[in-house]
Amino acid sequence: MKHTLNTHIKHYIAQALILLLKQKPFDEIKINEICQKAGVNRSSFYRNFANKEQAIVFYLQLNMLPAFLARQPFTRTKDIFVAIFHSVNDMGDVVDLLYVNDLSHIFLKYIKDCCGAKPVFDDDEAYRTSLIMGLVFGSLDEWIRRGRVQTPDDMADKIGKHLARIGENWDALPDES
Repeated sequence: MKHTLNTHIKHYIAQALILLLKQKPFDEIKINEICQKAGVNRSSFYRNFANKEQAIVFYLQLNMLPAFLARQPFTRTKDIFVAIFHSVNDMGDVVDLLYVNDLSHIFLKYIKDCCGAKPVFDDDEAYRTSLIMGLVFGSLDEWIRRGRVQTPDDMADKIGKHLARIGENWDALPDES
């Protein structure tokens, strides 16, 4: 990402919001407080973000995506999942803040922006991408809610095993047990 003055301002705003989120519930944080803590005026906030949620998505993009990309090269699909879980775990304190404040929908928005279907995709690519995005978010969401106890490698292995089992049994009826 090109680091322009505007990018720095967006970073200051997003960072200020995260710092305030550590002190008080999300719904109690006012735009004026964010701007004061960031050292910017209100117009700077609204020039860059429509709302507080967008500022958090920007913060996640700014911090998680580089952590994910730093784990390249990806030689197997498993490597991608391990990198995803590591990048989320590295930001665990922020992710936990989102979940404590009942803001998992913002985390979902971040995941959707990163790896969800795009309007330019044909139907097949859009459905495949949406399936993967749902798998990623669903797995991360449950892992986060359960305290991120398993390692990223363990989670990638679990996902691989479940996907293999689904594939093996795709045409079979579910067990009645």
